[in-house]
Amino acid sequence: MLLKMTSRLLAAVFLCVTAGCAGDESAAPEGTVASQEANAEGTCTKRFDGITSCAKGKAQLTKTEAGLSVSNLRDVKTDGLASTFGRAASWSQKSQIKLGANGALQLEARSGDQVVSTLSIVPGREANSARVLPSFTGAPGGSPYRMNIYREGVLQGSQPNPAGYYVTFNNWRDFLRWLVAVADFYQLDIVWGKTGDKPAAPTNVGACGWRLGTEGNTFSVTLADGKVITGDTMEFVEEIQDGHYPYTGFTGIDVKATAEGIDVLSESFVPAK
Repeated sequence: MLLKMTSRLLAAVFLCVTAGCAGDESAAPEGTVASQEANAEGTCTKRFDGITSCAKGKAQLTKTEAGLSVSNLRDVKTDGLASTFGRAASWSQKSQIKLGANGALQLEARSGDQVVSTLSIVPGREANSARVLPSFTGAPGGSPYRMNIYREGVLQGSQPNPAGYYVTFNNWRDFLRWLVAVADFYQLDIVWGKTGDKPAAPTNVGACGWRLGTEGNTFSVTLADGKVITGDTMEFVEEIQDGHYPYTGFTGIDVKATAEGIDVLSESFVPAK
């Protein structure tokens, strides 16, 4: 991966995802919205302005008064909703997601047919816990990333993590219930921070970032030094490696799940300049 991303994760769980990506763009053909629609496995509709929403895998897609309903989500690897649009700088989607006891959720940011960043969320080993794994493609084998934890907009702690490192979040009591998820995807040279303010001299231009927030709920996480901190928003920001070049936009977000259902309440994007 919002699905209003600069802000939150689950209303039972409010998901906030932000990302901007570095990589060799010449190796990542973006394709067109039309070609992406042609590759979609399921029914497509245009419920939200400028966005084509398509069912993926065995998922079923239905228009509702509130937005879109996605059902028959049996496999997080294949079933879900693909959103495609013109070249974008930022995207956000607000959804309700009911994972259930064995549920899992994965968000994928795409540039054309190439997945440039993912965010995976699965139940943890302990009750009321979840394991979260961000992945970024800016370096061979994946980029390392920095985790930032906020509470009511105030930074509580920060920690660098290597590529492939799962983070366990505890005391997340609404993880398996209906989540009001807001996920955002953005590029750090265009959008930065909860307010969307652009820094005067960004040092991580083109990096991907995912942000997840729990609306009205908190979670705890243990840092490498043993300190336990409590927050309501988690952020994962790619650490750009030397010799890689930033993408200047992206063209789609896939939300896939093993879940009882997803209700998309709103969705929008900002075109890239």
